[in-house]
Amino acid sequence: MASKTETYYPPYMGAEPYIHLCFSDRDERKVRPLLRQLLLRGCRVWYCVGYSRDRTSGNARSQRMLGAGLTVLFLTDSARRDMELKNQLLVCQKARQPILVLNTDGGDGGLSLGLTGQFSSVTPGTNASELVGAIFHSPYFSQLYRGDPLPVYDRLWLRRISVLLIVLALLLAGGAGAYRYLNPPAPPPQEEVAPPEDAVLFQDEALREAVRFAIGGGPITEEAVAELESLYLSQLPENPKELALLPRLTTLILSEAAAQGAPEQPELYDSYTLIVAGGDQP
Repeated sequence: MASKTETYYPPYMGAEPYIHLCFSDRDERKVRPLLRQLLLRGCRVWYCVGYSRDRTSGNARSQRMLGAGLTVLFLTDSARRDMELKNQLLVCQKARQPILVLNTDGGDGGLSLGLTGQFSSVTPGTNASELVGAIFHSPYFSQLYRGDPLPVYDRLWLRRISVLLIVLALLLAGGAGAYRYLNPPAPPPQEEVAPPEDAVLFQDEALREAVRFAIGGGPITEEAVAELESLYLSQLPENPKELALLPRLTTLILSEAAAQGAPEQPELYDSYTLIVAGGDQP
């Protein structure tokens, strides 16, 4: 199973000239910025992480390691105590492969590792750009190890993009909520209430509404008018014969204005008891 470093920064497996980046497994996270910068600048880099599982994979690793034109050692205190790493360096040295030591902590520059012969030690610090500069300016480095810059995708940028998308989603959700708060939806239009359907029809509007008021509102039904014995009128009906639709009506209570017109409709005196509101019968 590939490590995280191998997933995001795959080792070079082609046949063109390349360098071998050697580091302790404990420094895997520290070396990722350097790997990223090297790949962005088109440098072909092979490296290995962990131990070989069997002889076949071990032989394949040795062939890739010895096939490199230059070994670059990422030297730390962990690397000085890593016996597997020391064995790799001695194999490279025996094959007369040039070795460039990046002394990142300023400690022993390579003698404690048993290095002799063709090796160089520099102390550029831990900044990835400075480390790349030290590699490219080394007398052992060749432009043959470089090709086209490679796109790299690391967890940092993926995390930043994920956070940005989450923030944008929250802002959009908050903006939508604020918009709904500031612009509430219009209430649904109220349905027009249909006028009551009357079973007893009066052509005179004033008389019709007077009857409706007398029965307590609602439709004018035969049952309702059958109980009506008195009726208040604010004005006389134009056609007094419509009063015959109220079978039990016996009394008309007239406003003063209506009472003044009563003499013009003498038939009212014959059929009903007339009472003036607030006064005597005219």
